[in-house]
Amino acid sequence: MHNPDLLYALWLQQACGIANTVYLKLFTRFSSCREIYECEDFSFLSGKHLCEKNLKRKDLDEAYELMKSLKEKQIHAITYYEDRFPASLRLIQAPPAVLYAIGELKDLNELVGVAVVGTRNMTSYGAKVAEDFAMRLSVCGATVISGLAKGIDTCAHRGAFRAESYTIGVLGTPIDEIYPKENARAFHALYKSGLVISEMYPGCKRTRGDFPNRNRIISGLSKATLVVEAGEHSGALITAKHAVYQNKPVFAVPGALGDSHAGTNELIKNGAKTATSASDILDELALSYPTKIHPEYLLTSKKIYAYGNAFASAEPEEELPSAKVSVQPPPQKPSSLPVEEKTSAVSLSQRICEALRGNALSADELSVATGIGIGDLLAELTELEIDGKICSMAGNRFTCI
Repeated sequence: MHNPDLLYALWLQQACGIANTVYLKLFTRFSSCREIYECEDFSFLSGKHLCEKNLKRKDLDEAYELMKSLKEKQIHAITYYEDRFPASLRLIQAPPAVLYAIGELKDLNELVGVAVVGTRNMTSYGAKVAEDFAMRLSVCGATVISGLAKGIDTCAHRGAFRAESYTIGVLGTPIDEIYPKENARAFHALYKSGLVISEMYPGCKRTRGDFPNRNRIISGLSKATLVVEAGEHSGALITAKHAVYQNKPVFAVPGALGDSHAGTNELIKNGAKTATSASDILDELALSYPTKIHPEYLLTSKKIYAYGNAFASAEPEEELPSAKVSVQPPPQKPSSLPVEEKTSAVSLSQRICEALRGNALSADELSVATGIGIGDLLAELTELEIDGKICSMAGNRFTCI
């Protein structure tokens, strides 16, 4: 989709950075990023805004190079003024100027998103609860949104795949970075049949606030937030706080008294709604979205787990993707997760290794040399590095071992 405002939106984001509250002031005053670019007087910006000097610089060279890079890497860019930009993100305190995405880009305004978040250091109990809740929410029409991190986030995405449902991962890193590397399979699965989103463009400078900043987007895209397990200073609690600020319901799964993961109990004490089954969330959502959310589909789903000590000592299951469960599907069955043929994977590996033989190339150079899209390429590079077939070098370059 051609967007004549994209170049100016990229310039604006490079000028003001990530999660800057100045965006709200600019977006409420102007009707396009080009208008902001053409403005010469920013004296109306009260307070200290470090980007004011950058706004007066009208150099589009870096933005133009970024736009070319996005096209080469097959990365979607959604700007604030586009109709397809999530309307709910226009209402938050620091709306993103641009969202970047890899994967199947659906109409984000038509989805009923539910954030399922929690600690990276989950228990076996938390892992199974998160996966089961996410699976049941997906079966009934909700779109599970999480952060693609280790722990509860990964279990949430796996639960969505069990229901063969669309799921969205929101990153706290640049869109073309896989982090953590051991989650490469999860990224690859979402590249194929879900969506990975970030407000950070390729090469964007990293800061300590990147992960807390992304939590406002997770809650902003969602109609409700579920916290499964959370420590006292967990990022999941930050997501819950953002949801409260955004006037959206927060649910929490009760934890064992005194447990280090029972930050959810504090949430409940402070007003979060108790969730002991997916029905607690679905019944409330169905009131607002009766044509999209169908709690009645739970009646035909098999019982997957008995919550409690029955599986408290069980080991967490392996990484995404997982086998699907037998459930009664909604009338419009979500698209299933494509199964990549072994010959295709071998072909990708061979093409990459052949291109790297005797060469040290960056991901961008590899993408051009092999014709492989950046999403597939990054996932394959990570797996090849884990397998010891290639190694990364200085300057983000790769070579065969």
